[in-house]
Formats: sequence, C-alpha cells, structure tokens
Amino acid sequence: MKKLPLACATLLAFGQPALADEWFVEAHFPDDASLLRATARFQHAIVDRQRHVLKVDTDDAGIAALEADGLDVSIDMEGTAKLRGFHTRMQEAIASGTLQLTGGGYPSIPGYACYRKVEGAYQTMDDLAADYPELATIEPIGDSWERTQDPDAGHEMRVLRVTNLDTLAADPDRPRFVAFGSIHAREYTPAELLTRFAEWLVDGYGTDAQATWLVDHVDFRLILMANPDGRKKAESGVLWRKNTNTDNGACPGSPNGSYHAGIDLNRNFPFHWNNGGSSSYACDQTYRGPSAGSEPETQNLVSYVAGTPGTGGVYEGGALPDRRVDDLTTPAPDDYAGIFFDIHSYSQLVLWSWGDTYSASPNDAALRTLGRRLAWFNGYEPMAAVELYPTSGATDDTFYGLLGAPSYTIELGIDFFELCSSFTGSTLPENLAALKYAARAVQAPYRLPYGPDVRGISVEKGPGGTYATLTATVDDTHFSNANGNQTTHVIAGANAYIDTPPWAPGAIAIPLQAVDGAFDEKTESVQGDIALNGLSPGRHLVYVQGVNVRNGGTAGAPDAVFVEVPATAAVTVTPTTLGPGSIDPSSAQTVPPGTTLAFTVSPATGHHVANVAGCPGTFAPPVFTTAPLAASCTLVATFTADLHAVGGTISGLEGDGLVVTLNDASPLEVPAGATSFTFPAPLAYGTTYTVAVASQPTDPAQTCEVTHGDGTINGDVTDVSIACKTGASDVIFRDGFEAGAR
Repeated sequence: MKKLPLACATLLAFGQPALADEWFVEAHFPDDASLLRATARFQHAIVDRQRHVLKVDTDDAGIAALEADGLDVSIDMEGTAKLRGFHTRMQEAIASGTLQLTGGGYPSIPGYACYRKVEGAYQTMDDLAADYPELATIEPIGDSWERTQDPDAGHEMRVLRVTNLDTLAADPDRPRFVAFGSIHAREYTPAELLTRFAEWLVDGYGTDAQATWLVDHVDFRLILMANPDGRKKAESGVLWRKNTNTDNGACPGSPNGSYHAGIDLNRNFPFHWNNGGSSSYACDQTYRGPSAGSEPETQNLVSYVAGTPGTGGVYEGGALPDRRVDDLTTPAPDDYAGIFFDIHSYSQLVLWSWGDTYSASPNDAALRTLGRRLAWFNGYEPMAAVELYPTSGATDDTFYGLLGAPSYTIELGIDFFELCSSFTGSTLPENLAALKYAARAVQAPYRLPYGPDVRGISVEKGPGGTYATLTATVDDTHFSNANGNQTTHVIAGANAYIDTPPWAPGAIAIPLQAVDGAFDEKTESVQGDIALNGLSPGRHLVYVQGVNVRNGGTAGAPDAVFVEVPATAAVTVTPTTLGPGSIDPSSAQTVPPGTTLAFTVSPATGHHVANVAGCPGTFAPPVFTTAPLAASCTLVATFTADLHAVGGTISGLEGDGLVVTLNDASPLEVPAGATSFTFPAPLAYGTTYTVAVASQPTDPAQTCEVTHGDGTINGDVTDVSIACKTGASDVIFRDGFEAGAR
C-alpha cells in the first residue's frame, strides 16, 4: 500500500480537485486515550492495535480533527483512489441518463446494478407481498424525519414480515428474527443482503427444505431500509451516514465529504445514550442528537421492536419479548427465543454487547459462542463491540439491554460502496450462510450454539419406497478462532424427526447411528433408516439435530431435508384357501402402501397348514403378518389333511405267519409270534379303511379272524384285532385217522 505524508498528498490531489477533500487515511495513535477521542467522531474505523493505526475514510475537516486529537495522519493512496473511483463510476452512470436496473428489473444505484434504491427495495416488498400473500406482508411503522416535516416528502418506514401466515394463528409465539439494514445511509450492502435474504425465504418456500422449515417456524421482521431519507442522499454518491434532520443547522465542507447535518441514528437509541463513543458536535459522523430517541426513525424502530414500557418498566407489544431487567449485571434467561441484527458495512466484524463498558455483559459467554458460530460462516472477526472501540446509544446494546434479546451488529465486506463482483461473489453468500444459521438457532440462541451443527443432510429411498436412508454430518468444530478459542466437544448422538422440529410438542426422536460404529469424535457422519409407513403421499420434512457430550448432552441447531413419499395407488391383499380351512379376514383388504396386515390362518379339524405364500411376511401360527406392503398380492393358505397310522394287535399266531392288507392293498407280512402290527403307509384323516387277512397261516394251518377292521380315520387306529386259531377240520381228520388205525 502506498502512503504519502498529508502535505504531499494534498498537493497532488490525484488530479481531481473537485474531490480533493475526500481521503482514505491511516492515523497513528500514540495511546488509547487518543484512539478513544478519535473514534468518538468516526465509525467503521479499522483499528490495528498492534501497529497503533486507525484507518478511516474522511475529508479535510476529519483529518484536521484527527490531528487535533493527537494522531499522526498519512494518506493511503490506493484506498483513496478506490474511494474516488466509486464517485467516478457513479457520476459516469448518472451522466449517461440511462435508467439503472437490477437483474430483477428494480431501480438500482447508478453504476452499482446489484444494489436496489429505496424505491427498488420498497417495490420488492410490494411484489413479494402480492405474489406470496400467505408468506409475506408489509407493516408500516411510522414516518421518516422528512415526512414528519412535509407529508409529501420523505418516506414511510416499513417492515417486511415473512412467515407462514396461514399457520400463524395456531403458532402465535414462534420466535422472531428482527434485522435492520442500512441504518447508516452510505452502507449499500446491508439493505441488499436483507432483501435477498427475504427473497430466498419466500422464493424457496416449498422447494428448498431449509427455507421451508424456517418460514414455517420463524417470524422474520426485516426492516430493509432503516434510514430511507439518508439512503436517498447516499444513492447520489454522497458519503451520507446520518438521517437528514437539519434542525441543528448546516455543516461546513464539501457535499462529497463526510461532515453533514443529521443525527447518527446508531448513537440515538435510548439504552445508555451519551455514555461515551459518540459526539455532541452536530456535524460529526457520530452526532448522538439532542436527546435519547429524539429522532422519529429511532422512535419508530424502538416502538416496533421493543414496544412501550409498562408496569415496572417492562416493555410490551414489541416484536421481541422483554425478559431482562435494565441493568448491566442481570442475564437474560438462557431459554430466550428471538434474535436481533443490525447489519452494517464495512469492517468484516461480528459484534455484540457491550459497546460502552469493558465489563462483560451478563450473557457474554453465550453471546460470544453464537458470535463465533456466525463468524465461522462469514469468516469475520468476532468480538464484543467495546473491544473495537466504545460506542453508546447503539441498536444492539439497546435491544439486549432493554429486552435481553441476543443482539448483534455485523459489519459486512470491505467498502461502503462495495463492487458488485465482490458483493455477489463473497459478501452475499457468506453472510446469507450466517443469517441462515442464526435463523436455525433462533428458538434458543443462548443454548443451541453450544451444541453441534448439522450439515450435508441427504436421503435415499429404499426399495418399494417404504423407508429412506438418511445421512448427515454432525460437527462441533465450526467456530471462528480469530479472537480466542471456543471449547468444543465430542459428539454424543444425533436424532431425526419427521415433520416436527425437535422442540415442538409431540416430536418423536428417531436415533441415528455413527457410520464408523461409535460416537467418539468431534465430527461424525451419521445415518439411519426412516420408515415412511403411514405417511401421506407428497413431500415431508425430516429434521436432524446433533448432540454433544457437554453437560451430559447439549443439542445444537437443527436443519432439515425433504423426503418424497410417492403418490402410489392403494395395495390390495386377496386371501385365498386351498383345502379345508379359513383365513380371517377372508375378504380382500385394500390399504395404503407401507401398511402391515395380520391374518389368522385356521385349518379344519384333522388338517394342518401346509403353506402360506403369495405375500411378503412371516407366519407365526396361527397369524400371518405381512411386511410393509408395496404392491398388491394374493395370500394363499394351503391346508392338508393329517396322516394317521393303522394297526392293532394279534393273538395266537403260529406257523409261518400271515399276510394282511389295508384297503385291499399294501400287503403286510406278519411273522409268527407277533403280537401287534402297523401298516407302513398312513391314511389321511377322513378316509375309510378295511383291514383283511389276505393269506392264512400254514404249518400249522390256522384261521385268523379280524375284528374292528374297518372304519373312518379320525386319528391313529390302534384297535384292529386279529385272533388266530388252529382249524377244527384238521383236528377231526387227525382224530378219525388215529381211530381207524386202532
């Protein structure tokens, strides 16, 4: 960086005498006292405490003031050329006479097509409210200073409210996310950042899972233009910071310089007004005004955000609840829901209370934790505001001090008039990411940032669409360590929730598993199967929330992903029987996909279930339970008769045995001396049987007779009786022969 002593630089004047009083300077301060005197006049000064250097853009009067405060001033030639290049670019665009429009067709600042004018931002609000009446509405909050002087001049101050208005009556206490843009008029990027944030929320509803669940469960109150009168001045290239109140008279110097009439609105807020870090000189950039809240813009903003003080000084009726007494030592409860942002440029900082005292705020640890989370996303340096330099009467101290709301100032980017390529390439995406995280944590911003973040959520549906496999990364390390190190913790677990955020009544946690088998690292990949049974066809939100081991388990900010349940036709199970038996229910059952059914399978007497098939599932007699049904099927129960043995007893069998048959078949040889018999082939229940002697015994000859030899099978047959006797004719013949011989 090239620097010149002030005298030399003034002589050179960069060949642009019309702007010769506009500079970017380095001012070397010998001690903190001189720094504090200087920063009381300026804001957005970049402070390098190691080099004892203050960097700021100012004019000749500002340089004189710095020198009067004991600082040694030199000109940053490159920074000055860059600053003047802005004016050149803008004047050329104005001189062209061409209407400048953004890519979306809204009026833009000449030479800076990415930044909407006040009219462009207001037209965007109107369009969003008209196009998405169920998601966006406009709330007027009062007149700017110029309009209080002349009803045909100035502006109506407006809030763009974004939330699911159709469900608001059933959920009136959803947490509020309040943000101001461009309260300092010359800061182009803040209003555009908030405008694009609103567009992302509304345009992404129903298609982007994160935008959808945030709009459903967060009430966004966005004041895109917190200083519309001053912004109109700055849109012409003037380094206008304050509102346009001229009651305190005109100010000397070039219109292109930094010394103008008006009140610095961000030094006019009531909490600890005039407590250092501001100026009593009406032409200074940090002029605090004649009294706290003297300006209509300040009054409108305080009334909208905080409401009005009631009994005991408790504010009522504002966008954010009052849950803290108005002192320097009492903390807000850690279950506070809601958050406040004041978006500024430039310096690449994330700031929180206090701004006017070096004592830590009573919620400093929690504010610092969330601040470091935000700074991880945008890459900025996180710090309490006073660590930069003292300020008082500021927005963040007011809404933290009066209400207890976690309140932050984010200083965007690298310039008041940042080039569009730089804004869209880095400042915009990095800070959208920070705001999205804050919105995910707004349910409990003093608690959730202590828990791990969730990223990279994805789902893949399983076969048949009855389940989805979810994967995600749970990470406890996403903190900026640019200004001190944050303690981080091992991941303890993670849970999924279907269609309900984790804190909502009725939320059912579905445990997820560590991919590597154990939760023992500060970053873990997790997965789990999510059953889709019973979910209606269409798009559903699956939330994921990680937990670390801090204090026995601290949950972090959740995020969500869509899972699509296909709109398939109903499935039908048709019960059928083969053989004697029944299925209950016996009629066809038509159900949604993914349903599980149970059937009782009952065989008739004397029969058993041979098989149940045709539909996926398991049979634990007597009940067949289907798997989650993905397609129609026919459930077939096959019944078979029981088989029973046929046999009995034999008495008196001699000689060479006998042969018996069962139903004139299956001849069975029964040996001599046998006392029982059983046919090897059983008969089915209900069949008839006949046992007969097919071959009588010989040697000696016997006659065997069968009793109980026929009947119907209704169990094992064991009562067939065969009695064998020696034949009578043989005895007579033998006796007669013997008599004749005698």
